[in-house]
Amino acid sequence: MWDLAAIRYPGKYMLMKHSKLHGIAHNFADSLAGGLSFVVPNHVILTHVFAEAASNVDGYFVADFLTGKAEGAWPHGEVEYALPLFRNAFPEFCEKHGVEFTDFKAFLVRFVAGKGGNSYVITIQDRSGRRSSREYVGNAGKRSETLDDLGRRRPKILDEPLD
Repeated sequence: MWDLAAIRYPGKYMLMKHSKLHGIAHNFADSLAGGLSFVVPNHVILTHVFAEAASNVDGYFVADFLTGKAEGAWPHGEVEYALPLFRNAFPEFCEKHGVEFTDFKAFLVRFVAGKGGNSYVITIQDRSGRRSSREYVGNAGKRSETLDDLGRRRPKILDEPLD
């Protein structure tokens, strides 16, 4: 199903699928979650996001990639340094992937350091107002799965968007 978020190509407007925006957001956030990032031009950024999440009393923090701010991250830590650089690099990243930066109205990532392992939840909102969240597990950012009624593995769907 096509979403109402539009991207602009030379002289044309095309409808952008919400899932493509999620894919772009996942690629970008995974660069920070993986610990070693090359998406910021002229910078190699080393971060320990899950260590910063574990240092929080709640075991998580929320990063807003559109504003470059983090809620619950270690003050003056690696994430607080890296997020403004990521925010500045995001428009160019979007352009390389064929979407406009303005297609995103919200781009939040909750990094969780839990007893069961590390995970992160990406919440996006597109320009038409559709908001959804997807969960990824581990530093590699694999999409979390669940079993359906017939015992088959399916991508886990969060009923309510987080953050």
